[in-house]
Amino acid sequence: MSRGPAHEDARRDIEHVLATMQGHLDGIHAHEPGVRDGRDPEELHQMRTATRRLRADLRAVRDIFEPDEVARLRGELRWLGAALGAARDADVQRDYLRGLRGLTHGETVMVARLVQTLEREQARRRVAVLAALDTPRYQRLLRELDARIQHPPLVTEDFALRDVAAAAFAKLRRAVEDLPATPNAPALHAVRLAVKRARYAAELAQRGRRGHRFVDKAVELQDILGEHQDAAIIERRLRGVLRRARGVTARAGVRRLLDRQRARRAAARAAFVAEWPKLERRGAKAWE
Repeated sequence: MSRGPAHEDARRDIEHVLATMQGHLDGIHAHEPGVRDGRDPEELHQMRTATRRLRADLRAVRDIFEPDEVARLRGELRWLGAALGAARDADVQRDYLRGLRGLTHGETVMVARLVQTLEREQARRRVAVLAALDTPRYQRLLRELDARIQHPPLVTEDFALRDVAAAAFAKLRRAVEDLPATPNAPALHAVRLAVKRARYAAELAQRGRRGHRFVDKAVELQDILGEHQDAAIIERRLRGVLRRARGVTARAGVRRLLDRQRARRAAARAAFVAEWPKLERRGAKAWE
């Protein structure tokens, strides 16, 4: 006897998540040689993205998989993502600083010093990434993920991806509603993470034109908030440089660089305020 269309929809959603997880696990395997080689930074970026997406996939199915197992695997993916992320962040900051134009002599000197610091940091973090990839912990994680995808530890089949996407959007909306009038960098970074989770859930749900329009706007807002976060990180670095700077010219150069980052953050905040209502409307149409 058939258990009805709702059951069939749930099975299709579960199978879709598992196939998506397999694709992201394949991505980790595919980009690992390039990360080890180290010549193309994009390999690191893609491996980090696949790791994040796998964590998001597990988050989506946490209510239908064995919860302790999901929590443990997500924790292991967090460990791997942290190692990859630290190296990637150094790449992004270095490339931004190298791309600055129209600098004064004092600014150029300070930027060169920061780039040298980031390159040393990048080298240390690359060693840490390679060390992580050589651990039994990493190999065990890959085997366990493969086993769970092939034989998922289901505790229920009461599941709908649309509900997952709607819940992620509701959390995002609450996070934005809770922002103060002038949000600081940590608050906006938390919203950025909520945007990312809502986007990943929407991509899993595959809900037609409205869902795709929501995803497109979420990507745009994620990039805006990423710009704000990158500026905040460089600003923190520059404050450290300012404390150590000697001489009027050097200190003036650092202050001008700080002004650039403050302006960059202000522009990103303004863009977020302008674009959020559009994402909220698209989310309401897609998931409510």
